[in-house]
Amino acid sequence: MRQTLYYKGMRAFARALFPKSEMRFETEPPDEPIVLIGNHSSVRGPIMLTLDDPRPHRTWAIHSASDRTQAASYAYHDIFFGNSRRVKWFWRIPAAILGVALPPLLIQSGTIPVYHDSRILSTLRESIRAMQEGSDIVIFAESPVRYSEYVNELQPGFTDLARLWYKKTGKRLAFYPFYAEKKNRVIAVGKPIVFDPDLPAHQQQQIAEYLRDEIDRLGRSLPPHTPVPFLPPLWYRGYAAYEHAFLQYWLMIEHESKQDPPA
Repeated sequence: MRQTLYYKGMRAFARALFPKSEMRFETEPPDEPIVLIGNHSSVRGPIMLTLDDPRPHRTWAIHSASDRTQAASYAYHDIFFGNSRRVKWFWRIPAAILGVALPPLLIQSGTIPVYHDSRILSTLRESIRAMQEGSDIVIFAESPVRYSEYVNELQPGFTDLARLWYKKTGKRLAFYPFYAEKKNRVIAVGKPIVFDPDLPAHQQQQIAEYLRDEIDRLGRSLPPHTPVPFLPPLWYRGYAAYEHAFLQYWLMIEHESKQDPPA
């Protein structure tokens, strides 16, 4: 896709805020597509991977953020934590601005929309096509359920990619954990875990737990820094009911975007 002057300007602005990071692999990656699973660290993880991953890649992003009809509702809840604010109408204003500014950035950066219903099949199919074209897939799979100061529990649905990739190519897909940290300017990539088609379906949870533990280990192995959580305490004060029901959170955002925003 052609990149507009707006996109190039915003990328230059992000570069000014995020000095170049070094991507360090503990093991040499193969000359074929891999899947990278890492910490979100608020917006830091996605920005750092977009700017500094030297390998061709496509990143999963929640579809609400790139959908012009839903982006404002997404921004209000997921960025400005609207339900925890007393003056809700005020936070609708920056959310509306982001609702216009965010979609073209995500679309032009080549993100793959992620859905939490039957449309997830389109996410998986587009990911397989991207991998066939030589791109890695980058996924920030943290759920709101807290695990440690470095990483939250991971939603295991991303592992479906491995079974589809094996069915399509006969190859076993490798998942690489990574920890992105702005202060030390490093994206630390750990040892992979490889999908085994001969193991039963519950290996999905085993893969997710291995990657979670490796992300935690990578974070602890870096020089001293203050970990930035996926979601700040303010989110939990406003949306505690959704910590263990994240699907309902996204459905709420999508439903609200179809109605007139409340005052």
